[in-house]
Amino acid sequence: MSFKSLIMGMLRSWYLKEGSLERISPNDWVGYDQILYDETTRTLKIGGLQPQVIVANVADTGSMDGLLDFGHNVILTDNFEKSKLAVGDIIAYQVYTNLVLHRIVEIGNDIQGRWYLTRGDNNIINDPYQLRDANLKYLLIGIIY
Repeated sequence: MSFKSLIMGMLRSWYLKEGSLERISPNDWVGYDQILYDETTRTLKIGGLQPQVIVANVADTGSMDGLLDFGHNVILTDNFEKSKLAVGDIIAYQVYTNLVLHRIVEIGNDIQGRWYLTRGDNNIINDPYQLRDANLKYLLIGIIY
C-alpha cells in the first residue's frame, strides 16, 4: 500500500465517522405555495422562477457523492438574490467550459465585496477559487433521482 493510499484511507475513515453529525443544508428557496400540483393531469409546476430554470445532468466527478451522482438531473435557476445566499446553499459556477456544482462553505466580505468559498460534499478541501457574485451562474433548487 502506498503512502498516498494510506493517507487517503485514513482521511476517508475520519470523514465517514463524521457522517452522523448535523450537516449544513441549503436554504428553502422554493416555498410550498410555489409548488403547484395538478391531481387531474398529475403534473408538477414550480411557480415564480422566471426568467430561467434549466435541467442539467450531473457529471461523473464524485465530488458530490452521497447527494448527487453521475446521471442524476438537477433543477437550477438563475433567478435568485445573491445577497440571500447562505452557507449550505449549492451553487453552480463556471470554470472554463464546465459548470461546477458545489456547496457554499464560507461567505465573507472584503474591499471588493462579498466572496464565497465552496467545496464538494465528498471533497476534503475547499475549491481553489474565491468566488464573487459575478462568478455564480445558478442556484440548485431541486434534484431528480
